[in-house]
Amino acid sequence: MKDSLYIRIEAGDPYDTGSLMPLKPDGETLTFGRSSQTNDTDVSFISPYVSRLHAEIYLQDGVPFIKDLDSKHGTALNNNLLEPNMPKQLQSGDVISLAKGVILLTYLNTQTDETDLTMEFTSPLQPAETQITNGLHIIPERRQISIDGEQLFLSGKHTDLLVFLYRKKNQAVSSDEIKIHIWPERMVPGSNEIPDVGNDEINALVYRLRKKLGHYGDSIVTVPRYGYMLQIN
Repeated sequence: MKDSLYIRIEAGDPYDTGSLMPLKPDGETLTFGRSSQTNDTDVSFISPYVSRLHAEIYLQDGVPFIKDLDSKHGTALNNNLLEPNMPKQLQSGDVISLAKGVILLTYLNTQTDETDLTMEFTSPLQPAETQITNGLHIIPERRQISIDGEQLFLSGKHTDLLVFLYRKKNQAVSSDEIKIHIWPERMVPGSNEIPDVGNDEINALVYRLRKKLGHYGDSIVTVPRYGYMLQIN
């Protein structure tokens, strides 16, 4: 049974999208945290927003559970924040985010849902002879964007924002999450506080991105007093 249970990494340096981490047997835990010389976790990320010992996943009588280890920026399951040190049962297909979405994971039970482990792309790739001629199409792994069949070239920050919103499409994304993902260089060295980015700067970036997307710019919806959401099929 254990051999069919995996965590798939959707976003989280230094791992490639689609990397698979098998769960450990009953009685052992798969730990997640930040890389450091003094701390050793099974799955280690380099983001300073991930706590040194952030979360763990384990089997109890063959049933998978996740637990947040009192991390600073939290662990969410299907967009619901977990209470620290309170185990929550996992179901195949559950989406796990660490540190307000800095890390995105998916729990997979390949025995029950027949998941294709070779599929790494969150947006299906089209055969070379197939051209998409309508709509807004995004392949986040390639940072490739097209509108009505024409490739759209954006600057780094615009692409960063659109790809990030796409990875969490049809979900409200907070301003703090946007600050962390889009302006990591603003972080104060030695600190894991939210980058010093004003809401006016976020609003200006969103405004320019909407203009570049033309009539598809309306897909980026403002969530009052919270942030933004990409509404897309």
